[in-house]
Amino acid sequence: MSRTPSLTSDPSDPSTQIPTPVEDQDRICTELHALYCFDVLIAHLEGREPMEPPFENKNEKYALFVTWNTSSNLRPNRKPALRGCIGNFSPMKLAEGLREYALISALEDHRFSPIKANELPHLSCHVSLLTPMTPISSPLDWTPGIHGIHITFPHPDHTGNRTLSATYLPEICPEQGWTKEETILSAIQKAGYKYKVSVGDEVWNSLTVKVYGSEKASVTWDEYKSWSEKALKGVKN
Repeated sequence: MSRTPSLTSDPSDPSTQIPTPVEDQDRICTELHALYCFDVLIAHLEGREPMEPPFENKNEKYALFVTWNTSSNLRPNRKPALRGCIGNFSPMKLAEGLREYALISALEDHRFSPIKANELPHLSCHVSLLTPMTPISSPLDWTPGIHGIHITFPHPDHTGNRTLSATYLPEICPEQGWTKEETILSAIQKAGYKYKVSVGDEVWNSLTVKVYGSEKASVTWDEYKSWSEKALKGVKN
Protein backbone atom coordinates (compact mmCIF):
# COMPACT_ATOMS: atom_id res chain seq x y z
CA MET A 1 0.00 0.00 0.00
CA SER A 2 1.25 3.50 -0.77
CA ARG A 3 0.77 6.54 1.39
CA THR A 4 0.72 10.11 0.12
CA PRO A 5 3.14 12.42 1.92
CA SER A 6 2.48 15.98 3.00
CA LEU A 7 0.66 18.13 0.44
CA THR A 8 3.30 20.81 -0.08
CA SER A 9 3.39 22.49 -3.46
CA ASP A 10 4.83 25.55 -1.74
CA PRO A 11 6.31 25.02 1.75
CA SER A 12 6.06 28.77 2.42
CA ASP A 13 2.30 28.74 1.83
CA PRO A 14 0.43 26.93 4.63
CA SER A 15 -2.77 26.91 2.56
CA THR A 16 -1.31 24.18 0.35
CA GLN A 17 -0.35 21.81 3.15
CA ILE A 18 -2.09 18.96 4.92
CA PRO A 19 -0.84 17.05 7.98
CA THR A 20 1.83 14.48 7.29
CA PRO A 21 0.60 10.91 7.95
CA VAL A 22 2.12 9.15 10.94
CA GLU A 23 2.47 5.47 11.78
CA ASP A 24 1.15 2.49 9.78
CA GLN A 25 -1.47 1.69 12.42
CA ASP A 26 -3.04 5.11 11.80
CA ARG A 27 -3.72 4.44 8.12
CA ILE A 28 -7.31 5.01 7.13
CA CYS A 29 -7.02 3.08 3.86
CA THR A 30 -5.94 -0.56 3.99
CA GLU A 31 -5.94 -3.66 1.82
CA LEU A 32 -9.26 -4.64 3.43
CA HIS A 33 -10.95 -1.84 1.52
CA ALA A 34 -9.64 -3.13 -1.81
CA LEU A 35 -10.46 -6.74 -0.87
CA TYR A 36 -14.03 -5.66 -0.16
CA CYS A 37 -14.29 -4.01 -3.59
CA PHE A 38 -13.15 -7.26 -5.20
CA ASP A 39 -15.85 -9.16 -3.33
CA VAL A 40 -18.50 -6.61 -4.29
CA LEU A 41 -17.67 -7.05 -7.98
CA ILE A 42 -17.51 -10.84 -7.77
CA ALA A 43 -20.78 -10.98 -5.84
CA HIS A 44 -22.44 -8.92 -8.57
CA LEU A 45 -21.13 -11.21 -11.29
CA GLU A 46 -22.20 -14.30 -9.31
CA GLY A 47 -25.62 -12.94 -8.37
CA ARG A 48 -25.07 -13.03 -4.60
CA GLU A 49 -24.78 -10.52 -1.79
CA PRO A 50 -21.25 -9.33 -0.96
CA MET A 51 -19.62 -10.00 2.39
CA GLU A 52 -20.07 -7.66 5.31
CA PRO A 53 -17.46 -4.86 5.21
CA PRO A 54 -14.34 -6.28 6.94
CA PHE A 55 -12.96 -2.89 8.03
CA GLU A 56 -13.72 -0.96 11.22
CA ASN A 57 -14.14 2.51 9.69
CA LYS A 58 -17.10 1.54 7.51
CA ASN A 59 -19.25 4.42 8.75
CA GLU A 60 -16.58 7.11 8.44
CA LYS A 61 -16.97 9.45 5.48
CA TYR A 62 -14.33 10.06 2.80
CA ALA A 63 -14.13 11.17 -0.78
CA LEU A 64 -12.94 8.11 -2.68
CA PHE A 65 -11.99 6.54 -5.99
CA VAL A 66 -11.94 2.88 -7.02
CA THR A 67 -9.56 1.88 -9.81
CA TRP A 68 -9.33 -1.43 -11.68
CA ASN A 69 -6.17 -2.33 -13.60
CA THR A 70 -5.44 -5.31 -15.78
CA SER A 71 -2.05 -7.00 -16.00
CA SER A 72 -2.98 -9.45 -18.78
CA ASN A 73 -1.08 -7.44 -21.40
CA LEU A 74 2.12 -7.08 -19.38
CA ARG A 75 5.38 -7.41 -21.25
CA PRO A 76 8.91 -6.28 -20.47
CA ASN A 77 8.89 -2.55 -19.69
CA ARG A 78 5.09 -2.44 -19.88
CA LYS A 79 2.87 -1.28 -17.03
CA PRO A 80 -0.61 -2.40 -15.96
CA ALA A 81 -3.40 -1.02 -18.12
CA LEU A 82 -6.26 1.00 -16.70
CA ARG A 83 -9.56 -0.91 -16.82
CA GLY A 84 -11.84 1.52 -15.00
CA CYS A 85 -11.59 4.40 -12.54
CA ILE A 86 -14.48 6.40 -11.10
CA GLY A 87 -15.05 8.03 -7.73
CA ASN A 88 -16.72 10.85 -5.88
CA PHE A 89 -15.35 14.02 -4.29
CA SER A 90 -18.31 14.24 -1.91
CA PRO A 91 -17.48 12.35 1.32
CA MET A 92 -19.46 9.12 1.67
CA LYS A 93 -19.66 6.41 4.30
CA LEU A 94 -16.90 4.01 3.29
CA ALA A 95 -19.02 0.84 3.22
CA GLU A 96 -21.63 2.47 0.99
CA GLY A 97 -19.18 4.39 -1.18
CA LEU A 98 -16.91 1.42 -1.88
CA ARG A 99 -19.86 -0.86 -2.63
CA GLU A 100 -21.26 1.70 -5.08
CA TYR A 101 -18.07 2.72 -6.84
CA ALA A 102 -16.54 -0.76 -7.01
CA LEU A 103 -19.34 -1.51 -9.49
CA ILE A 104 -19.57 1.88 -11.18
CA SER A 105 -15.85 1.91 -11.97
CA ALA A 106 -15.91 -1.73 -13.15
CA LEU A 107 -19.08 -1.57 -15.23
CA GLU A 108 -19.89 2.03 -16.12
CA ASP A 109 -16.65 3.78 -17.05
CA HIS A 110 -17.57 4.97 -20.55
CA ARG A 111 -13.97 4.62 -21.71
CA PHE A 112 -14.10 0.83 -21.37
CA SER A 113 -16.45 -2.10 -21.82
CA PRO A 114 -17.87 -3.60 -18.59
CA ILE A 115 -15.53 -6.00 -16.78
CA LYS A 116 -16.46 -9.66 -17.31
CA ALA A 117 -15.95 -12.66 -15.02
CA ASN A 118 -13.20 -14.18 -17.18
CA GLU A 119 -11.07 -11.06 -16.64
CA LEU A 120 -10.97 -11.37 -12.84
CA PRO A 121 -7.71 -13.40 -12.62
CA HIS A 122 -5.93 -10.59 -14.46
CA LEU A 123 -7.22 -7.71 -12.34
CA SER A 124 -5.94 -5.64 -9.46
CA CYS A 125 -8.05 -3.25 -7.40
CA HIS A 126 -6.92 0.07 -5.97
CA VAL A 127 -8.80 2.21 -3.47
CA SER A 128 -7.89 5.87 -2.93
CA LEU A 129 -9.25 7.91 -0.02
CA LEU A 130 -8.80 11.60 -0.66
CA THR A 131 -7.85 14.64 1.38
CA PRO A 132 -9.77 17.91 0.88
CA MET A 133 -8.93 19.87 -2.26
CA THR A 134 -6.81 23.03 -2.13
CA PRO A 135 -6.81 25.73 -4.88
CA ILE A 136 -3.49 26.59 -6.51
CA SER A 137 -2.58 29.80 -8.31
CA SER A 138 -0.97 28.19 -11.37
CA PRO A 139 -1.93 25.02 -13.30
CA LEU A 140 1.65 23.83 -12.85
CA ASP A 141 2.04 24.53 -9.12
CA TRP A 142 1.90 20.87 -8.00
CA THR A 143 4.16 17.86 -7.60
CA PRO A 144 3.70 14.66 -9.67
CA GLY A 145 3.16 11.59 -7.52
CA ILE A 146 2.17 13.67 -4.49
CA HIS A 147 -0.73 15.79 -5.71
CA GLY A 148 -3.86 14.75 -7.51
CA ILE A 149 -5.26 17.49 -9.74
CA HIS A 150 -8.84 18.60 -10.37
CA ILE A 151 -9.49 21.07 -13.18
CA THR A 152 -12.59 23.04 -14.13
CA PHE A 153 -13.05 25.53 -16.96
CA PRO A 154 -15.89 27.11 -18.94
CA HIS A 155 -16.48 25.58 -22.35
CA PRO A 156 -15.26 28.31 -24.74
CA ASP A 157 -17.61 27.26 -27.56
CA HIS A 158 -20.86 27.44 -25.57
CA THR A 159 -22.78 30.31 -24.09
CA GLY A 160 -24.28 29.99 -20.66
CA ASN A 161 -22.77 28.26 -17.67
CA ARG A 162 -21.51 24.99 -19.13
CA THR A 163 -18.42 23.97 -17.19
CA LEU A 164 -16.09 21.06 -17.95
CA SER A 165 -14.10 19.23 -15.30
CA ALA A 166 -11.73 16.30 -14.88
CA THR A 167 -9.33 14.85 -12.35
CA TYR A 168 -6.24 12.67 -12.18
CA LEU A 169 -5.16 10.86 -9.02
CA PRO A 170 -1.61 11.50 -7.73
CA GLU A 171 -0.12 8.36 -9.26
CA ILE A 172 -1.40 8.91 -12.82
CA CYS A 173 1.20 11.45 -13.96
CA PRO A 174 4.29 9.36 -13.03
CA GLU A 175 2.66 6.08 -14.10
CA GLN A 176 2.01 7.49 -17.58
CA GLY A 177 5.40 9.18 -17.80
CA TRP A 178 3.80 12.58 -18.46
CA THR A 179 5.14 16.01 -17.69
CA LYS A 180 2.96 18.35 -15.66
CA GLU A 181 2.00 20.20 -18.85
CA GLU A 182 1.04 16.94 -20.56
CA THR A 183 -1.03 15.91 -17.55
CA ILE A 184 -3.02 19.16 -17.56
CA LEU A 185 -3.55 18.99 -21.33
CA SER A 186 -4.68 15.37 -21.04
CA ALA A 187 -7.10 16.35 -18.26
CA ILE A 188 -8.59 19.00 -20.55
CA GLN A 189 -9.19 16.31 -23.17
CA LYS A 190 -10.59 13.98 -20.51
CA ALA A 191 -13.04 16.71 -19.49
CA GLY A 192 -14.54 16.56 -22.97
CA TYR A 193 -12.84 19.42 -24.81
CA LYS A 194 -11.42 17.82 -27.95
CA TYR A 195 -9.78 20.81 -29.62
CA LYS A 196 -6.10 21.69 -29.48
CA VAL A 197 -5.01 23.57 -26.37
CA SER A 198 -1.60 25.13 -25.74
CA VAL A 199 0.06 26.33 -22.56
CA GLY A 200 -0.89 29.97 -22.07
CA ASP A 201 -3.80 30.13 -24.52
CA GLU A 202 -7.39 31.13 -23.72
CA VAL A 203 -8.50 27.74 -22.45
CA TRP A 204 -5.33 27.23 -20.41
CA ASN A 205 -5.72 30.63 -18.76
CA SER A 206 -9.36 29.90 -17.90
CA LEU A 207 -8.46 26.82 -15.83
CA THR A 208 -9.26 26.57 -12.16
CA VAL A 209 -7.02 23.92 -10.66
CA LYS A 210 -7.17 22.34 -7.22
CA VAL A 211 -4.87 19.72 -5.74
CA TYR A 212 -5.41 16.99 -3.18
CA GLY A 213 -3.59 14.09 -1.57
CA SER A 214 -4.67 10.48 -1.29
CA GLU A 215 -4.04 7.39 0.75
CA LYS A 216 -4.07 4.26 -1.39
CA ALA A 217 -4.34 0.50 -0.92
CA SER A 218 -4.07 -2.15 -3.62
CA VAL A 219 -4.62 -5.89 -3.95
CA THR A 220 -4.36 -8.41 -6.77
CA TRP A 221 -6.78 -11.19 -7.68
CA ASP A 222 -4.45 -13.79 -6.17
CA GLU A 223 -4.36 -11.86 -2.91
CA TYR A 224 -8.15 -11.68 -2.88
CA LYS A 225 -8.50 -15.44 -3.54
CA SER A 226 -6.07 -16.33 -0.76
CA TRP A 227 -7.77 -13.98 1.69
CA SER A 228 -11.34 -15.03 0.80
CA GLU A 229 -10.50 -18.74 1.18
CA LYS A 230 -9.14 -18.11 4.67
CA ALA A 231 -12.17 -15.98 5.54
CA LEU A 232 -14.56 -18.68 4.32
CA LYS A 233 -12.67 -21.36 6.27
CA GLY A 234 -12.96 -19.22 9.39
CA VAL A 235 -16.73 -18.91 8.93
CA LYS A 236 -17.12 -22.70 8.53
CA ASN A 237 -15.05 -23.36 11.64
